[in-house]
Amino acid sequence: MAMLRDATKFTCRVCGETLRFDPLDESTYTTKTDHEDFFGLQLATYRVAHDSGHERHYNSVVVDQRGFFRGHRDAYSEPLRKVEAITDRDYWLFHEEQPSQSSDKFTLALLISRKHRWIIDIVCPEQLNAPELATIVMDRVEEAWRIYNTLPKLMETRLADLDVHVWASDSRVLVVSFKDLSLLKTFEGMVNQIIDNQEESVVPRRQILSLIFRIIEQKSSPSYEILSRILTEDMLFATLHTPYEDRIPNIVEQTGKKMPIAKEILGPLLRGYTTLIELLENKYCDRYEEIYGLVDFVNRRRLLG
Repeated sequence: MAMLRDATKFTCRVCGETLRFDPLDESTYTTKTDHEDFFGLQLATYRVAHDSGHERHYNSVVVDQRGFFRGHRDAYSEPLRKVEAITDRDYWLFHEEQPSQSSDKFTLALLISRKHRWIIDIVCPEQLNAPELATIVMDRVEEAWRIYNTLPKLMETRLADLDVHVWASDSRVLVVSFKDLSLLKTFEGMVNQIIDNQEESVVPRRQILSLIFRIIEQKSSPSYEILSRILTEDMLFATLHTPYEDRIPNIVEQTGKKMPIAKEILGPLLRGYTTLIELLENKYCDRYEEIYGLVDFVNRRRLLG
């Protein structure tokens, strides 16, 4: 394995400050997650925190085995004085760079953290007050916890003029209002993956959750195995820069004989022009199974290793 560099450098997505950390020094980052090989790369995700004014900024960055920065997974800020900023009944809306997307088949979708009290507005019309909705929902959930010895897996209730479905775990609560109730059965196959988590400190990206919802909208029988991978794999955000650029045309041509989608996307991927998340969010959302088939095909054959 190539030696790690002394420090990995990247730009904070919250404030723009240039940051450095040492992948070999656990004191310079808060968490590390290793991933399977991706196009010949051994990737890991590091969560790095730094203080700026009255905030603490967190960046999750994807790094390869040599210590080179390959992309951001997420970035967010928290007030340093959280106890003063958030009271017992307050929830804070976790803002990302883009507004939440509208949906043809979902009126509302919120993911709420019971412990850290953040809200991810997966689908949320502008006229709705997400923090107040979260407060009311959590009152209903706490009420159910007092009434039932075992909390029902699915609860239904009404918020103002919205009929909503609520799923709760010990750590998170998912609230969904359907425009098309025929999606409920399809959707339930993914619910546990969304509300159950191993790392309580990790804030899921709305970008990923929105993609999951879009795929479920379009597919009556989605691949839950691949949806689970989309939800958990940070390789989606990695930028590739292969040392074998002169071989890319031949790799694309040969791979395209087995996996036709390779002729459309493999070249831009290998040249670092795009990432998997960008492909899935835009033109290739409904071809997510083909894309993951291509990733597995290339990884199994170590075409770039």
